[in-house]
Amino acid sequence: MESITKTEERNIISKVIITNSKKANSVLKMNFYKIVFIYMLGGIVGTLWETGLNFFNGYGFVYCNGSIFTPFNFVYGCGAIIIIGCLHNQTEWWKVFTIGAVGGGAVEYILNFLEETLLGTRSWNYEGKLLNINGRTTIPYMAVWGILCVAVIFIVYKPLSKLLEAIPENVLKTISTVMFIILAIDLIITVSAILRYSGRNSNQEAFTALGTFLDKAFNDEFMAKRFPNLKFT
Repeated sequence: MESITKTEERNIISKVIITNSKKANSVLKMNFYKIVFIYMLGGIVGTLWETGLNFFNGYGFVYCNGSIFTPFNFVYGCGAIIIIGCLHNQTEWWKVFTIGAVGGGAVEYILNFLEETLLGTRSWNYEGKLLNINGRTTIPYMAVWGILCVAVIFIVYKPLSKLLEAIPENVLKTISTVMFIILAIDLIITVSAILRYSGRNSNQEAFTALGTFLDKAFNDEFMAKRFPNLKFT
């Protein structure tokens, strides 16, 4: 009887260990639904950060969300997804800082380059700033990205992931899917409005009914107010 009892105890302990291991892996695991929430969290933090900086620098309230309908800054949202996707399994802070600094700078550089290439505009230009790289990012800003990554991975992501794991799966899927559709529509309309804004700056007439609608709904005055940092190249 004693040997059977010990065997049962070992089996129970093994099951507990396996269950806890599965839960830990589930918390660390990335999926589509978590990615949507990570984008929103990174985007709203970025908007609040940029808005706060403008207040601090004496510029008053400035729209910093970089989109027309939602408050989620695209650059910070994408940065959060890439950073957490690459670093969520890391356990050493200096690795998170180093990879985050390089990765954050790369994201900022690439998005700035793509915006200029595809849309003919630049939302930020660091020319004249200390240690800037082609005006698209700077070494000090990359260090800030590294610090943010350390905070995000060790303070924000794991608690957020645990919270999301506690939400019933059907509820999580529904909210994420709805928000993804809203974000996709916002992105499409925002990009289209910027293209027309750039086109009007180049004296290009609208060729379609959609272009005419965008010109009326999102005229130069509206766009200048909502995208104050947008400069034509």
